[in-house]
Amino acid sequence: MGLAISLAACVGGVERSLPAIPDVTSEDFPGNARDLAAQRIRAVEEDAGDPWANGDLGTILHAHEQLARAAVLYERAETLSSGEFRWSYLRGVALQEAGRHGEAAASFRRALAKRTYAPAAVRLGESLVADGNPKDAEVALRTAVQLDGGAAAIYALGRALMELGKRNEAIPVLERALSLAPSSGAVRYALAMAQRAAGNEQEAKRQLEMLAPGGNLKPPLDDPVFARVEALAANEHYFLNTGKSLEAAGRLEEAIRSYEQALELAPRLASAHVNLVGAFGRLGDSERARAHYDAATSIDPDIEELHNNWGIVMAAQENPSGAMAAFRRALEVNPNSSKAHANLGVALTSLDQVEKAIEHFRLAVANDPNNRPARLNLGVQALEYDRPEEAARHLEAALEGDEDGSGAFVRFTLGRAYRRLGRDAEASEEMVHALRLAEENDLRELANLIELEIRQLARK
Repeated sequence: MGLAISLAACVGGVERSLPAIPDVTSEDFPGNARDLAAQRIRAVEEDAGDPWANGDLGTILHAHEQLARAAVLYERAETLSSGEFRWSYLRGVALQEAGRHGEAAASFRRALAKRTYAPAAVRLGESLVADGNPKDAEVALRTAVQLDGGAAAIYALGRALMELGKRNEAIPVLERALSLAPSSGAVRYALAMAQRAAGNEQEAKRQLEMLAPGGNLKPPLDDPVFARVEALAANEHYFLNTGKSLEAAGRLEEAIRSYEQALELAPRLASAHVNLVGAFGRLGDSERARAHYDAATSIDPDIEELHNNWGIVMAAQENPSGAMAAFRRALEVNPNSSKAHANLGVALTSLDQVEKAIEHFRLAVANDPNNRPARLNLGVQALEYDRPEEAARHLEAALEGDEDGSGAFVRFTLGRAYRRLGRDAEASEEMVHALRLAEENDLRELANLIELEIRQLARK
């Protein structure tokens, strides 16, 4: 079905100033989207002056990355609706994705004039930076942060500050973004570049070494308006990947819904069941975690991550025997799994089987020298047996490992090791850093211990 409406068919003065409706056919879309595309094409054929018909056709074009035609239909919808926020905003998104940042910024400004919306402020700032106007971007992004634009807003602000040469301001901003989105490679890379620009080459190197291969994802932007567009092209892999991004940002309930949407489209998608085991476990819902563990096992029992996730659920339920059985099953699937060795070591520690635990922590380190849980536990054990040099080596290596929320405790313990070695200046530096992380993550009990250590160091 084609769409070729001449402007002569339109009525009224407004329509005569509009751009022509682009040619669109249902054949322009993949098979599973053609019926909906045909419905939306017919709606515009029946009433070319209907802003919602124009905009809705724009959204399905946008969802399938046909950005130029989507932007035209959004422009028509915006004009026909006398500046409806949705169409101004979505036009800005389409233009931004097409690299037309100056036009995008103008659209976002029009949208924000109609409605206060954090994602619009974030995107405005991003487009202004890309268009060579970081000064105005800083203003927009500080507004976005105030509107609770989350890690995405804070990350974008850090980048704008870097563009302005304000590297000392950018570093704590990017550290805050990383604490909110620890799996975001884009944030970690930006922080490394800020540290390098500030002359902190060692810290820059540390951050770059912690980058996972291909881990360049930006923090997810909580954008319900654009999410409706993205969903038009969604398949099970879209929902699976969206769930992973949301879970990495700590938005567990939203991540669970996304994994469940993946399963609605593909009930035998084992990886979605695996991730739901972990997500429900983190929420403390062992019953639903068990249901997904059983479902995944029936599809493919030989998934290392599945058994690791289930072992963590069992450990949280204070069932160390069940946890050990799961971690040993993970090691049957992959005998070299650093994660499973470390997790098994933690379970053995809880049963006071310290020597066996240390054996598994060492196997974890042999397979991944920066495995944080293994290095942290080896460091704690070394400190307990009055081997502070060995403890410091393990804890320094722990800081090179993947962020898992334990940073405050790692730095606190490393500070204690430095103190025993007489390296008081370094001990004080680690304690101050640990205190900031503990306060940011509301770890009040740990913060109290750190404050005590800081006072004791200050009295020396």
